[in-house]
Amino acid sequence: MSILIAALTQSNQAAGAVQQLQLEVFINDAPTNQIAAFISTDGQHIGATPDELQALGLDLGKGRSTATTIMLDGVQGLTYRYEAAQQRIFLTVGNGLRGTISYDAAPDREASPDVHAGFGGVLNYNLFAASRQEPDASGFSFSGVSATLDARAFSPVGTFSQSAIMRLTDNGRTDALRLDTAYTYSDPAKLVTYQAGDVISGGFAWTRPIRVGGLQVRRNFGLRADLITQPLASVSGSAAVPSTVDVYVNDLKTYSHPVDTGPFQITDIPVTTGGGQALVVLRDAAGHETRTSVPFYASPSLLRPGLFDFSLEGGLPRLGYATTSDAYAVNQPVVSASLRKGIYDWLTLESHAEAGKDLVNGGIGMAMRTGSLGVASFALAGSHGRAGNGLQAYASYEIRIGTLSVNASLRMTLGSYDDLASVTDRLQDSEAPSHVFFNLSSFDPEATDAVARSRPPKRVNSISVGTPLSFDSGSVSASYIDLTSADGESSRVVTASYSRTLPFGYLNATAFAELGGRRSAGLFAGLSMPIGGDAMASTAVSAGKDGLDMIADVSKPLGEEPGSVGWRTSLSQGGSAEGSAAIAYRSSHGRADAAVGRSISGTTATAQFDGAIATMGSGVFLTDRIDDSFAVVETGVPDVGVLYENRPVGVTDGKGRLLVPGLRSYQKNRIAIDTTNLPIDADVSTTQDVIAPADRAGVRADFRIRTNVDAAVLVLSGPDGQPLMAGSHGTINGKQDFVIGYDGRAYVEGLARKNTVVAETASGTCSAAFNYTPKTNAQVVVEISCR
Repeated sequence: MSILIAALTQSNQAAGAVQQLQLEVFINDAPTNQIAAFISTDGQHIGATPDELQALGLDLGKGRSTATTIMLDGVQGLTYRYEAAQQRIFLTVGNGLRGTISYDAAPDREASPDVHAGFGGVLNYNLFAASRQEPDASGFSFSGVSATLDARAFSPVGTFSQSAIMRLTDNGRTDALRLDTAYTYSDPAKLVTYQAGDVISGGFAWTRPIRVGGLQVRRNFGLRADLITQPLASVSGSAAVPSTVDVYVNDLKTYSHPVDTGPFQITDIPVTTGGGQALVVLRDAAGHETRTSVPFYASPSLLRPGLFDFSLEGGLPRLGYATTSDAYAVNQPVVSASLRKGIYDWLTLESHAEAGKDLVNGGIGMAMRTGSLGVASFALAGSHGRAGNGLQAYASYEIRIGTLSVNASLRMTLGSYDDLASVTDRLQDSEAPSHVFFNLSSFDPEATDAVARSRPPKRVNSISVGTPLSFDSGSVSASYIDLTSADGESSRVVTASYSRTLPFGYLNATAFAELGGRRSAGLFAGLSMPIGGDAMASTAVSAGKDGLDMIADVSKPLGEEPGSVGWRTSLSQGGSAEGSAAIAYRSSHGRADAAVGRSISGTTATAQFDGAIATMGSGVFLTDRIDDSFAVVETGVPDVGVLYENRPVGVTDGKGRLLVPGLRSYQKNRIAIDTTNLPIDADVSTTQDVIAPADRAGVRADFRIRTNVDAAVLVLSGPDGQPLMAGSHGTINGKQDFVIGYDGRAYVEGLARKNTVVAETASGTCSAAFNYTPKTNAQVVVEISCR
């Protein structure tokens, strides 16, 4: 063979032909386990395309055409040895030529689930009633009832929702308050949500949102649960020999992977928000270790490079929300836009613009990471309106030094700075009729009192610090807020708190003081401890300008599963003794609460019930409150247990259905049925399903169980009376194939009252006729002698 290769090589050299070589590649004497394509024009000098060399982990710089052949002899810092007989090439390169190999440390990202939504509706409701007994009265008197309703109708093309409050007061007066009306559609492929109706405008820490009746288009990263939006930590290094790299974040191992020789980079290391240390341990086959500590800082204020976030809305400002003067300012249309884009891992740019009648406001901002210490944010905005021009400046910094966390921010306005929030606030204060649509063209925006009250504060400065104590198991925090309102009123508040876990409970204490003209101070301290089971006992003391108060209570929280009971009793001693008691119960139809309290002013008693009515298909269900999505499990068989994420959630009703609330929209939800109590003659095609419902919508989970399958276990024996051989094939009535198992047994379905079976074995073919009679909830066994 070697003689043949040499002869072909000499022939090609003589003809000037280009040799195409497929060679096993070694880099710095280490196998790459790759076969790469090379060429040679004379049998001595070898070259390759840039793409081929890049695939081997070599970085030859930018600007080389992908169609150009690079001769290895001309690459500075690279030498090679070609072994023609073994068809191998040994490359010797320095780190300057080694391209960085990147490894993604993020958890494996599964493909986005297929999102579904059926047709149906949900009505969440809260029914509340209260009564009162005056100190000198002998009985209770009616105080009022209310119903808070949240209704929605959903379909594959979106969700229409409406919420409202209806009240009956003690004097017999009734009223109804409309809250929000909206139609919403989300597109998971584009990560965009469209909403028409009542919306809240988008913005940033340096803007103020408003309620608008109109249209909104916004980015919604929540439609992809697997999407990482903030830049994560990364570390890099170089391996002299094939090794294994382990990454520890705050002493917790988060990633491990083998690396080849040369430079490497570990990206998207899962870290918690804030600062910390990433420890990189490089370990070769001989057990030699190299440790490198890399500080990091992660913040949701930053976007990954290339990600674009936005919110666009336009419509009429909404005034008097949740009041009887609820209205839209028809003569004051507004528009606003908020944009954010990740430029680099350390830089995210922001911009916001809004406009209304006689007002234009806009600003730009940025969030930038300052190394591994923290994130600084800056913004500058300006406005122009009938009241004049103005500026707003904003700056904030979040930093972590060791265990000390610091958050500081400053916002101040200059001149006559205005925004849509202040404009709509002044519209609310105007002397306008209280009906749904009204004209405010006569309102004077230059009225001094209204302008002063509604404009953004002149100054809002704050700083907070917190750290765990090195000499104690507790932690301390403190904050300071300096606020000067638009009309010049100043307020300064300082707070400090301490908390720690005790062997028998938990202790926390908080003190505050208001400085300046209205001097006041207060103190709160509390201690809580478990007393068995889920029950907790706590006591607290508070001191302020009104004196000293002491509170003690014992409670058991309400569980999430149906049948749970929660309760609480409380007693306080201050200016007078006060006490209260409450109990709660959760069923599959909702939650019931009742409470009674007594004070110097009398006794009050309240009762309320939270639940939902849901419909989908032909079913109507009374269930617990459904704030997100739900599934209707259909089995066709009653009393079948249903599990959600391996947790029992109930059993099917008489029609074989069960509604499962609390599903996570746009995420995978695992639902299964318990086959323990199924009828013996039941046939189940699947016992679990993974579904992803749309936002606030319902889906069907079909586990249709068949019990009329006309099935039986056939016990087949041959002419000699011995069971037919396992693995033999048979047919029923000439059309249904089956395989015979051990002891001549076979499970078959779809039997008729009279049947013919034919079996093919190694010794030949036999047949038999038999009768079949089904039995309810019983396994039918038929013994057959095949001849």
